[in-house]
Amino acid sequence: MEKKHPTKKYPIIGACGLNCGLCPTYYSDGPSRCPGCCGPGFWQKHPSCRFITCCVKQKGLETCAQCSDWTECDKVARILDWARHRDSVISYKPMEANYAFIQKNGIREFARLEEEKMGLLRHLIDNYNDGRSRRFYCTSCQLVPLERLKEVLETAGMDITEDIDIKEKAKILRAAISNMADSLQIDLKLRK
Repeated sequence: MEKKHPTKKYPIIGACGLNCGLCPTYYSDGPSRCPGCCGPGFWQKHPSCRFITCCVKQKGLETCAQCSDWTECDKVARILDWARHRDSVISYKPMEANYAFIQKNGIREFARLEEEKMGLLRHLIDNYNDGRSRRFYCTSCQLVPLERLKEVLETAGMDITEDIDIKEKAKILRAAISNMADSLQIDLKLRK
């Protein structure tokens, strides 16, 4: 008999507070593809996630930001401290802001905005990925405000015509996003 695992209404929102749908491994085609937090196949890849155990299994929440005890939680304190200094395959910089947003506006509104970011990311990957830009677009969609990314796409789109190849399209768009991020003092490099 297959073991019954808890599910989440919003598997793109990690129990830790990050958007799994803005991670490069979420868009991989191979066995390393991440299914999102508690998404299909999650339990085979991450059988003992400590955030899932407490947040989802024990408390039935979508994310630790919904927990009344999160400010006293050692696990959350450690990951937020780590987030101030390091990243892995995805940037941890927005974690505190994500927690604050969820507490103020609720998980539903957070998920709606994050799904909008994912839609833009999917567009970037489908139309401007030269085979080397997926991680850059993921990080950009995670760190640059959505409205500013839309502006960049619209402005850069004027320079991107159908007759230029994908490498040139990616080059133009990446430069435009980088310039926007620089003007906002947003560092798009992951901190290892």
